[in-house]
Amino acid sequence: MSLPSPSRPEGASSVHVDLDGPVATISLDRPETRNALDRVTIGALVEALRALSADAAVRVVVLTGRDGTFCSGDDLREAGTMTREEFRAHIELFQEVTRCLHSMPQPVIASIAGHARGGGLEVALACDLRIAADDASFACPEARWGLTITNGASRLLTRTIGETRARELVLLGDVVDAVTAERYGLVTRAVPAAELDAATRACAARLLEASSRALCLNKRLIAGPAETLEAALRAEVEVVMRAFDGPHAQEGMRAFRERRQPTFEVEQA
Repeated sequence: MSLPSPSRPEGASSVHVDLDGPVATISLDRPETRNALDRVTIGALVEALRALSADAAVRVVVLTGRDGTFCSGDDLREAGTMTREEFRAHIELFQEVTRCLHSMPQPVIASIAGHARGGGLEVALACDLRIAADDASFACPEARWGLTITNGASRLLTRTIGETRARELVLLGDVVDAVTAERYGLVTRAVPAAELDAATRACAARLLEASSRALCLNKRLIAGPAETLEAALRAEVEVVMRAFDGPHAQEGMRAFRERRQPTFEVEQA
């Protein structure tokens, strides 16, 4: 989740793509919000992923965040000001991030420092490999604000760490440290914070040693039938819209903007 923040300077980009030979690094850059994902950032991220997916010269993609943090999730300060139609369009575009990451031919490494919360954790889940600094932290706090998980997490989280752990993270919303995340299988590897960049580069180098075609085909095999994830993505939109239509989500997002704990009245789901 994001913190209250001033507007970005006009023309400033919140998504950067840097090329180093066959390795492309996508960096989220909204440090004032711990790289929370607003509509502009999500649109730019989708555009970058689509462009790199079609670039045969790019063989490995790294997704990271600048200023010492990965991504604090959906920007609820912005989401709380949206109409129902705007919020649905926002979530539909957010789901496209997972579709892009899941379907692109190149392996994608999430290089995670600091926060990976909510939508940030969901985006990391859609990557193929996750390398985390040992001081990184992970959480699914959506229910705390009256909302639900999206971005394929209803399928990918369970596949990654099992149903019991998934229920623990989603229902309790507890913050998990990197060591625990590695034990759960949520991250591929936890490394000392000072070694995160080097470990990410080393992982990319190992991927470059393999056949790009074989990596692409193996990625598809591991992912399983695309329609299963697609069904989860579609279902999540309907569920999160049901949450958005109720008083709890409105109170949660209002409380988030006001930097207080929400007060939820009893409500039938």
